[in-house]
Amino acid sequence: MRRRAALVLLMLVASGQAVAEPLRARLEQANAALARAWVGEDAAALRARYRDDAMLMPEHAGARLGGGAIADYQRQWLDATETTAFERRIHELVDLGVHALETGAFRHEFARAGVAPYAYAGKYFVVWDTRGATPRVLAEIWGADAAFDAAVLPEIAEALPPAPADAGNDPRVAAQLDARNALIRTLVMQRKGAEHAALFLPDASYLPYYTPMRVGLAAIRDYFVEHERRGPVSIDALDLRSGRIHPLDGGRLQLEEGFYRVAWRAGGDSGTVAGKSLNLWKRGDDGRWMLYRQAVNHD
Repeated sequence: MRRRAALVLLMLVASGQAVAEPLRARLEQANAALARAWVGEDAAALRARYRDDAMLMPEHAGARLGGGAIADYQRQWLDATETTAFERRIHELVDLGVHALETGAFRHEFARAGVAPYAYAGKYFVVWDTRGATPRVLAEIWGADAAFDAAVLPEIAEALPPAPADAGNDPRVAAQLDARNALIRTLVMQRKGAEHAALFLPDASYLPYYTPMRVGLAAIRDYFVEHERRGPVSIDALDLRSGRIHPLDGGRLQLEEGFYRVAWRAGGDSGTVAGKSLNLWKRGDDGRWMLYRQAVNHD
């Protein structure tokens, strides 16, 4: 009987490996195809990697909602630059059945007329739709691992506002996430980094702007405690709003397209910073929505 149980366990383990390995292989192939498209300046191949209703959140550019707007962003990049190398290295994959979560590191080497060649490197978060023969992107965001001069990037003409007037979100879920975002707003305004970090799950990952990815609650807490430490910079106003909210894994996770605007002050200087985020929420043990994955960048 014990031998039979051991055999069944071995078969289950082998089955789990058989499921995980093809997904990784498929996404590695998708990333390789994306790299070939960038280097080969193949606009049609780039466009084909994204769903018609996909959300793209590039760093130092406005969000792009829908295949046409994404293709326009890619076309402007191709017209203004020559890509000499493009690589993505997967850090983690989470299989959700019809969707998959991918985090990793990227490196995009390109040249522009009159500008020195640049190696743009950082981290990324992609939510894939894995149905069909070829995985396609549902949502994607990326950002550099360190501060840099945004002038090295090509100038991109902005698209229309990314958030539809009626996002079709579940009103109950939207209200619950609004409440969580209201709490985040309060904690950021009060510079309470440890309390802000407590909204993340123990196995969460956070992809901040101009900073490498933080994996696990301890690393996330260290980041927020330092980032939100009281100092010469104060926050005068913080606006957080949601775009679409996608239920994933049968509604056990909620992918929120987020947009923010921060009014800051430092001595006699002041300004406003706008940006965007992909916020993946998952219920904690107490039933409240907690952050499982979050990635943020500046417009």
